[in-house]
Amino acid sequence: MINRPLDAEQATDQTVFGGRPSAPLGRLMWPQCRWCQGAMQFLGQLRIDADGDRDDDALLLLFMCRNRPGMCHQGEAESGGNAVLRVGLADLQLVDPPPTGKTLRATRYAAAVTPIEQALDYPSAAMGWATATGTDTRQVLGQIGGTAHWEELDETPTCPACGEAMRFTALLEQGPDRKTEMNFGGGWAYVFRCGCAAKTARLLLQC
Repeated sequence: MINRPLDAEQATDQTVFGGRPSAPLGRLMWPQCRWCQGAMQFLGQLRIDADGDRDDDALLLLFMCRNRPGMCHQGEAESGGNAVLRVGLADLQLVDPPPTGKTLRATRYAAAVTPIEQALDYPSAAMGWATATGTDTRQVLGQIGGTAHWEELDETPTCPACGEAMRFTALLEQGPDRKTEMNFGGGWAYVFRCGCAAKTARLLLQC
């Protein structure tokens, strides 16, 4: 995924980071942190396409607590310091955040997906693209699909509904600008989802 600035904010069914989330009217309950009970910050949304009999096109809305950085276990998949909500694509509207808490990131940008077929792993693909295009690697926002490249040990989460290993969906960088980045502690965020009827999704960090 490559950074692509946006000039205007409107509801969209595409991958976008920052700004307000897009969701069907009345279908989004803004998540609260399990630790501080504050409203979480919206990081961005990932467009996913149908893959399997019980899957469908959807948006994964990514949230993380920013009310007490580093104190609410934001990087753990089951801690309650982050959340991934799955919504459909019909009747999308921009959702206003709760009135209190660090809920939004002001800068909004989209992502252009560039297929990379011949690369050993994500770092090789990102560096190869930057070298070939003469672009700063900070413009690379991460990876969608493929195989997860772990900074440390494999932490693929298990679906709490069906007990199976969840499917890797995306690896995310912090963002193109240090002033507006998502702040993953200098590491990466990993997004997973399950294709079972519960359609669960999780986020975790590795630094």
